[in-house]
Amino acid sequence: MWLAVAFTVILAALVVALVVQWQRGRNPRALDGARASAFVQGTFTITGVSDRPDQGDTKGERFCTISGTIVGPQTNPAEVYGTLVLGENDPWPQVGGDLPVVYKPGKATSTWRFGELPPVDPTIPPGPVPPA
Repeated sequence: MWLAVAFTVILAALVVALVVQWQRGRNPRALDGARASAFVQGTFTITGVSDRPDQGDTKGERFCTISGTIVGPQTNPAEVYGTLVLGENDPWPQVGGDLPVVYKPGKATSTWRFGELPPVDPTIPPGPVPPA
């Protein structure tokens, strides 16, 4: 009896953990002021880009695989690749173009993402960096 209950609880916890991980991947959180303090701004120089598809998906979105080099403070140049989701009328990236990225210092290859840091709020005093 207890074995069946324990197995059911473990199985339910596993399902909850999988759903949380799945949702995190589908809905990445934006960088707020507290989380942004652990990141620095860099530049992604495009070295390779996939061909533009003739049509987008049902939402009109086109997926672009892109490779390049991240340069910025507190890191060596890092070769990375990723995927951009572009709208029907968005311009297709070109080799040699630059895009803004953010990353954790010293961990550009594993923590980078496209985007810019939010502006610094002068009313918030500086504090310790929150754990990642």
